[in-house]
Amino acid sequence: MRLPSDQARMLRQLLREELGGDSELLLFGSRADDGARGGDVDLLVRSPRLLSDKVLTAVRLAARAERLLGGRRVDLLLIDPATELQPIHRMALSHGVPL
Repeated sequence: MRLPSDQARMLRQLLREELGGDSELLLFGSRADDGARGGDVDLLVRSPRLLSDKVLTAVRLAARAERLLGGRRVDLLLIDPATELQPIHRMALSHGVPL
């Protein structure tokens, strides 16, 4: 995993602040693979509760995460129980690294 532990800790704290402690945070994509290259940070957030405005929540989480990571680009997927899983969600869930 190519994400420093202090950055992973900050991202977990951000998730707790925004969605509570019962949400799951996964790192996927090139940063989850020590042998890969790439600069952006791909995150999947899974909430066990229905979210009233997933788009706004996802944008807010991604923007805050980018600030925490010093401006590094963050691509964030947000799913809740009502989300119809797409191939990208399934890939992130199966290959993602829990933070």
